[in-house]
Amino acid sequence: MKKIVLTTTIIAAALLTACGPKNVDQVMKDGGQVSKDMAFSFQTVEEQRAQGRANAGASAAEYQRQNPRIQGWETIVKADTTHSSTCPQGDGWAEVVFMRSERAEGKTQNLQIEKATVMCSTVSSTQGCVMVNPTDNWSKHPGKAQDGQCASTREVPFPLPKAVGAK
Repeated sequence: MKKIVLTTTIIAAALLTACGPKNVDQVMKDGGQVSKDMAFSFQTVEEQRAQGRANAGASAAEYQRQNPRIQGWETIVKADTTHSSTCPQGDGWAEVVFMRSERAEGKTQNLQIEKATVMCSTVSSTQGCVMVNPTDNWSKHPGKAQDGQCASTREVPFPLPKAVGAK
């Protein structure tokens, strides 16, 4: 009799565990975002932002190297705006602005400012960057649909890997 009760108890516990909440890894694979009670620390999110910016910066440097129009321009790498405590991996894309300004000799006021904006992958050097402005290739790119939405970790891994060329 004790064996039957013990076996029934073990089976019931296993069934209850299987019906319980999913673990964090599975939730992030299925939908990307976790609930507030499973949220990540500020430090973890900042580490992911920093790695994402470094990865996007490396992709931007390669993009700039291949495009004579923007070679020598200043680069401003922004963070993936989707990083949060419930989505530390973000959406996988960050905005990068290339800028060039012209000034008169000895003056501080700009005579002319030129900008080019691209969206760069925060996770993959092979995805690289896609021009947004002045030529809009981004609206036709598959990454556009993902932009602004927490990505599944099947698409954007957590933690973010160090992309080729990233610091």
